[in-house]
Amino acid sequence: MSNITVKIVDSGMLALVVDAGRSVNMQEVGFCVSGAADIRSYHLVNWLCGDPRHSATFEVIGTFCFSVDAACTIAVGGPDLSLHINDSPAQAWQTQQLAAGDNVTVTPAKLGTRSYVGIAGKWALPYVAQSQSIVMREHAGGLNNAGKPLKANDEIVVDTLQAATHTHRHLKDREIPDYSLNAPLEMIPGYQVKTFEGWQLPLFLASEYQVTHQIDRMGYRLKGQPIEPQISTMYSEGINFGAIQLPPDGQPIVMMSDRQTLGGYPKIGCVAEYDIYRLAQAVPGDIITFSKVDIDNARSKWLLRNRLDRQLFEGKN
Repeated sequence: MSNITVKIVDSGMLALVVDAGRSVNMQEVGFCVSGAADIRSYHLVNWLCGDPRHSATFEVIGTFCFSVDAACTIAVGGPDLSLHINDSPAQAWQTQQLAAGDNVTVTPAKLGTRSYVGIAGKWALPYVAQSQSIVMREHAGGLNNAGKPLKANDEIVVDTLQAATHTHRHLKDREIPDYSLNAPLEMIPGYQVKTFEGWQLPLFLASEYQVTHQIDRMGYRLKGQPIEPQISTMYSEGINFGAIQLPPDGQPIVMMSDRQTLGGYPKIGCVAEYDIYRLAQAVPGDIITFSKVDIDNARSKWLLRNRLDRQLFEGKN
């Protein structure tokens, strides 16, 4: 038997299926990139499962519980969380082997953070524009291709026949992502920074911002020192992951995974791709700051992170 059925027992506040998202050419024809909000944790969970980099996982907020009807390999990761298998404590950030009938419960320490649950194998869900991610605002992906979040009693079939076989994998403490917001998020000033008066960027970098309740996979609204460009609107253009938009009220909006393809608000810069995972795990009330990094240093840091991740997926433990 190569297929297992995963049954959702408790979907928590929000349970989605995500992968690495769509390629840029899909954004050009109107589909949002989507994919995991915390791409760092997502990739590591896939590695633990022995799955390819773009495989599907669960992205969940709140307590999430599921059962399986056959043996399989899973891994769970994210900010501080508790993992239980059949009511017995188990370790996150390492491979876990399940038997038929096992129940798994994932509970985050802080409500609002995202946990990632990987199940080794190929998930029997539709691809929409090259991605299996559920995108609620586009009504795409998921069961029946309806774009709806998972709910209790939903079932997903996973083909484990081609799942990689490997020895037990785990992350060392130093390899687990640091989700702390104590250090500023590094941001790359964009070309539109010229539309802000010269003192506005230093003011932005010297200010603290609070994460508001107006956050979702499309964007994170922040509250703090207003930053005002010299122009209020502009022609719409493509939006990058992490772009920091400034609407007329001057309160920053950081664009996330399910962002729209085009936007017309001025942008002071973009959160570096290697740092965006920390913002994706922020919850309302958290305080964040920003620091400037030039594009060459940001690229070097991204290349190093990408190289280390690829070494994992190429089998170098």
